[in-house]
Amino acid sequence: MEKQHTVEVTGAPVIPGFTNDRFELNGIGIHYLLGGNPAGKPVILWHGFMGSSQSWKKVMPLLADAGFHILVPDMRGYGDSDKPEGSEGYDARTIYGDFRALVNGIGFGKGQPLTLVAHDMGAAPALIWSADHPDEIAALLYMEMVVVVSDVLENHLSFTPEVMHSKLGPMWWWILPFAQEALEVLFVGKERDFANWFYDWITANKKAIGPEEINETLRTFSGKKGVNGAFGIYRGVLASMKQTNPLLSRKVTVPIVAVGGEYSLGKGVAEMVSLVAENVSMEIVSDAGHFLAEEQPEKIAELVVNTVKNFA
Repeated sequence: MEKQHTVEVTGAPVIPGFTNDRFELNGIGIHYLLGGNPAGKPVILWHGFMGSSQSWKKVMPLLADAGFHILVPDMRGYGDSDKPEGSEGYDARTIYGDFRALVNGIGFGKGQPLTLVAHDMGAAPALIWSADHPDEIAALLYMEMVVVVSDVLENHLSFTPEVMHSKLGPMWWWILPFAQEALEVLFVGKERDFANWFYDWITANKKAIGPEEINETLRTFSGKKGVNGAFGIYRGVLASMKQTNPLLSRKVTVPIVAVGGEYSLGKGVAEMVSLVAENVSMEIVSDAGHFLAEEQPEKIAELVVNTVKNFA
């Protein structure tokens, strides 16, 4: 297994108390931030679509102050991690494999079970990790994400009046990535317009993601490589669905806290997660839309602290 480390990732913003580093695995570079108390309970903060390690910048110092050891990686396709072309390697099992190799490669957690805090499209691979290696995971916070099983996706993607006129609409961003040339025509050169619209549309706290955050997103979500990388995880959904469907009968045993935003998925997160997991509790984050860590960082930090106390 090929791996190496390179300190000081060029262009990545500095967050006080956290180092920028990079892990190479079989030709794929994974960027990560690391900080907090090395002797503390290990927590991984896992971003989703239109996010990166920087999505957690408001939460990270709060958890560091709480005494945790914190690993914050960029998924392949995002941030300062590599962005492979095509659809291969963007399925849930491969993506969690990147982070699992990173954990083992740098010795994060020193063998202690990990608490995974996973948002949006990051939650799907975190769920598969919890299913495949329950002994490695103390608990999972599954935030603002549908469950990638056939029945749920067929319902959310169905051509019906109810779906077409719902808040999320037809979830076109799950489908468009399969038409890669169209994706490039519609997004490349218009990344800022899309980012401005997307964050405004999907948040309740409109000041949570401002020009500074959008500029940081556009630093790596730009051009064909950045756009196709960010949408790669959707091109991998069919493979991820095959990996997740068996959990309908072989349920996840790791404790899961299903977290929804009051003005977004809400209690629907817990309802969906209960289809594939035995031990599920529900939390609703008030005054929040989809981007919980940006919109309500103190509440998310409190949820993490309580989850670690209860399960780790």
